[in-house]
This record gives sequence, C-alpha cells and structure tokens, in this order.
Amino acid sequence: MAKITFMVPYSDIFEDIQEVFTQQNDCNWTIELLAIDGVPRRIDYKKLKTDVVVARGMTASMAERVMEDIPVIRLPVSGYDVIRAVLECQTRYKSQRVAIVGTEDMVYGARSINEITGIEIVTSIVDNEEAARKSLTALKKDGITIVCGGVVSTCIAEQIGLKTVFIKTGREAIYQALIEAKRTYFVKKQEQERSERFRTILDYAIEGVVAVNEQGNINLINASATEITGLEGKMEGKPADKVLPELRLGRVLATGVAEVGEIKTLGDRQVIINNAPIAVKGQVVGAIATFQPVSSIQELEGKIRRKIYPQGHSAKFSFSNIFGKSKAIGRAIEIAKEYSAVDSNVLIVGETGAGKEMFSQSIHSASDRAAGPFVAFNCAALPENLLESELFGYVGGAFTGAAKEGKAGLFELAHKGTIFLDEISEISIKMQGRLLRVLQEREIMRLGDRKIIPIDVRVIAATNRDLGEMIREKAFRPDLYYRLDVLELHVPPLRERTGDVLQLFEYFLHSYCSRFGKPDKTIEPAAQQLLDRYSWPGNVRELMNIAERLAVIAYSDTITKEDVLSAFNPEKDALAAGLEVNAAKSSEPSLYTAKSKQKLDKAILLEVLQDVNYHYAKAAAKLGISRTTLWRWLKEM
Repeated sequence: MAKITFMVPYSDIFEDIQEVFTQQNDCNWTIELLAIDGVPRRIDYKKLKTDVVVARGMTASMAERVMEDIPVIRLPVSGYDVIRAVLECQTRYKSQRVAIVGTEDMVYGARSINEITGIEIVTSIVDNEEAARKSLTALKKDGITIVCGGVVSTCIAEQIGLKTVFIKTGREAIYQALIEAKRTYFVKKQEQERSERFRTILDYAIEGVVAVNEQGNINLINASATEITGLEGKMEGKPADKVLPELRLGRVLATGVAEVGEIKTLGDRQVIINNAPIAVKGQVVGAIATFQPVSSIQELEGKIRRKIYPQGHSAKFSFSNIFGKSKAIGRAIEIAKEYSAVDSNVLIVGETGAGKEMFSQSIHSASDRAAGPFVAFNCAALPENLLESELFGYVGGAFTGAAKEGKAGLFELAHKGTIFLDEISEISIKMQGRLLRVLQEREIMRLGDRKIIPIDVRVIAATNRDLGEMIREKAFRPDLYYRLDVLELHVPPLRERTGDVLQLFEYFLHSYCSRFGKPDKTIEPAAQQLLDRYSWPGNVRELMNIAERLAVIAYSDTITKEDVLSAFNPEKDALAAGLEVNAAKSSEPSLYTAKSKQKLDKAILLEVLQDVNYHYAKAAAKLGISRTTLWRWLKEM
C-alpha cells in the first residue's frame, strides 16, 4: 500500500482533503496530513517515510530542493483562488492596493486581476523565506499595507506589521493534486522496474541496441539501430556522444545510473530509449542503450502514453452542487444517485439549459469510476468528417492534415472512466452505426488502423429531443437507442420545479455579486413574483444569465420589478406574454408541454402567430418554447 503525505498549509483545508481522498475510494493508498504551522523551514524532509508528497508554494519549493528520491506534487493555486483573496482584501480592508507575494504559479496571471477588479495589484515572485522577507520589507517601504500569499509570505508579513489575506485552494485543485500524485508514483515505479528489466539486454531483433566500452566508444550496434538512426558505414570504435549524442551514454558511464524511458528523436523517428551501465563486480565497464520506435509500443500503458496523450479530463460537479428543494428535482437526484451505484449506460433527457451535463458529472463523481477521467463531448459541435476522428482517433497519415504521430480518440482517453455524449440526437445514421459497434463490442479502431483497442468506458448520453419520434421518422437507429437507454433519467425543466426558481436565483445572484465585487442585493416581492411566474424556456442557464445581468445592471441594493423587466429586454414583451399564459393555465390547456416533445400542427402554430400579430417573442412565450425552437419549426414547415 502506497502513502501520500499532504503538507497542509492551513487548518480549514483538512476536511476538504480528507473528503476528496475518501471520494476517490482507492484502497491501494493511505494519506498522511502534515500540518504546516508558520514558516516550514525546520521540517526534516529527509526523514519523511512516504511515497509521494503534495505541497503548495514555497513549502513545495523547499521539498523539491531537498527530497531527491520522493516526488513532490505542487498543489496549484488557480486564478479564481487569487481573485477570491483579492476581493476579500477589498471587502475586509477597503483597500484599492494589494500586493501578491508567492511562488511563480501563485503570482502568474495576477497582474490581469487589476483589469477585472479595478484594484491595483503589486506582485513579487519569491521561492524561499529569505527572498520573501526582503521583498515584503521593500513593499512595506513602498507603502504596501495588505499582502495576499501563502504560508511563508503571510507569516512574514504579519511579523513585520502588514495586514494579510491567505490565498486558499479550491477542492478541484486538491482532487487534481491527488490524482497527479498517484500517477507520478506509478510512473516512477514503472521506470524502476523497467530499469532492472532492460539493464543488461544487448541484442533484440526488434530493438535498436548500442553498447559502448569504458572510454565511451561504440563496440556494438545492431541492424535495427542502424535502420532507426539512418547511420551508414562502420560505427564501431567511434565515440557515441559525437555520433549519437541523443543517447547520452557518456553521462551513464560517468554516473553509473540507469536512465529509463527517455523519449527522443533519432533521424526522423520518435523512439523510447533505455540506458543502463554495465558493471562487473561493482565497477562500471561500459554502458548500453536499447531503443525502438514509439509506434511499436504504444499499446503499453506506461510513460509513453502519459507523455503523448492530453490530460485534464475530470468532472467538476457532484450532487452537492445541484440546488433545489422541489419534489421534481429531488426525485431526479434520488434516481441519479441510484444510477451512480451501477455501471450501466445512462440516457439523460431534458430541455436545453436544464442541467443535463451537471447530472452526468454528478453520476460520474459518485460512481466507482470517480478516480478515472470524465470526457465530455458535444456531438453537434463538429461536422461528421471530423466527428469520427475526434471520437475514435486516427493514426499518422490517415487523412490529409492528420498529425504525423496520430491522435488518441475521446473513447481512448475515457478508458476506466466515463464519456458524456451531449446532443446524441445530432449524429448521422452512419455515425450511429459506428457508435453502436463500440457500445456492443467495447473496443475501438482508429481511423487508418487495423489494430483493435479494447476500452473500459461508461457511456452517458443526453438529448433535448424526442428520440422515439426520431426513430419513427427513421432519423435515429432503434438498436442504438436501446443500447443507450438502459437507464433513463428525466431532468425536469425549471417551470416544473415549484419553489426552486427564487432559491436558485438568489444563489446565482449572490455568487455573481461576490465575483464582481458588488454588495449583496435583496429582491422585492413584485420582482420575485415576476421571476417565479415566468416559464423560463432557457431553464437554469437562462436563470443564471438573468442573475448575472442583474448583478451588473441593478445599481440599488434592492432588485425591483423594473430591474427584472429591464434584464429581460429585448424580451420584455415575451416575459409579459409568458406571465399571461402562466396566469391562465388553470382555465386554458397549454398548447405545448415539455413531456410531449411533439411539434405543433402547422394550423395551430399559425393561429398562435396570428393571435400575437406575428410577434415571435410573444408567440414563443405563449407556446412555452424558446425563440430558437420556434424559428426551427418555422423553417422546417
């Protein structure tokens, strides 16, 4: 069992670290939380018994300088973390001038905060205690009174009489740091194992092999090495560091230390190189390098794949991020949590802006795949000719413009995790057939390749259209539908979530006011009534937009009815029409409901348009749909 030592910069983060680690549910790891109180200069890093260290700022810099054999993972500080700290300075101290002092990753991008907040930002990059003390002393002489930073910077700043705000780290950064710590540990472990395995291998028919004597002159080179490097003529007796400097065999001779898993270019090929000293009774008498093209060993899940493939696919949301007290949303959450406990495919159905991707991320985060990648893709974002290569990848030269080294598809990147296919209804019949094959066989083949790649992926698909109707219109394959629709989840539209509108609106409004550095606002009853009675065709996404708009344009501390109406401009008339429809719901049946997902009869649509004198915004509101949907129907009719 491996161990992660987490150097905790402040006590408030203890609970977040423990909770994120527990959610990953990895029985192969234990965690040690080491509190850093004040300046961490007296920590005896060399005595730490651990496999990997996670630290932040100057604590990480100190650990990197001292701990040569144990990997140190930096706990990142995002731009949002810095902005939150700067805004806290402004709120707490009413200051328009703030210094940010810390390591480069903490200070990076801070200068642009001035453009966002209007606060004058002074930055200073330091990586040790002595540099921090000098910098802070100079800043104090320059008139700085408030400092944002990490453990070292804030401790020293308080010692010399400056006011401070500690820059805290968000949960997403903790999650990524723990994932990176585990990944780095396994890379190191694989490199050590590989070093032993290849240390004295001299001749493989499929590998290039170059060996040198104690003086660094080549005494063995095989045919594969000659073919890979493109060298011609007799190489024996020539100095390796001049003929093949990329191998760096001279350094292995000097240090006696194996170098494993290096990726270099020899000639016109990328190769992976393993170097090892040749020792007799403890005395280094030569060195050997074995190498082969990366393309021949890409199937290995080792260092090569981690260097070539992009990273960063992860879920940002969990069920705790889904707000609402209505029965409709509560039931949807209950069902989604049940789905999280199994590994079957899920089809999420809901209107645009209702929160389908948030539910998909939450299902992933609560599942046994939470430690794996979450790869999200909008099927309507690319044309068909690009969609296939994006989903399944391609080999070098598969088509004009293809990258020479090829590219992994999203299904490969989602291996051991979840892939979210949004707007699944928008893919062509041809692509539906290819996707069906992947779901049936759980394996993919890159474009231009004949090699089958097995995958272990959970598929969550989403749509805002009626797939049953599309099947009847022969626009969607029924066999694919039944593969996707193993577990179905309906995300309720906002108009069906009784009582949730005001709760969500107040939450979004508070968030945007905090982000923009504006005071919190209250909402008068007449404004609440407008918001609560509106049909919200754009659902939660539209509600967020209105909240953000009001956080910016409402100058008073109280949001009035007029403020709400102005926020909907130029859709003010649509809002009024929508209210009229909602008020008359008890006596007049609705012409359109989200449950039916059926297009209107042309005669009914024309009747509605005539009733509102062909005012499209009013017609859309009366029908309970978005103007985009109305325009699409008109175009199709």
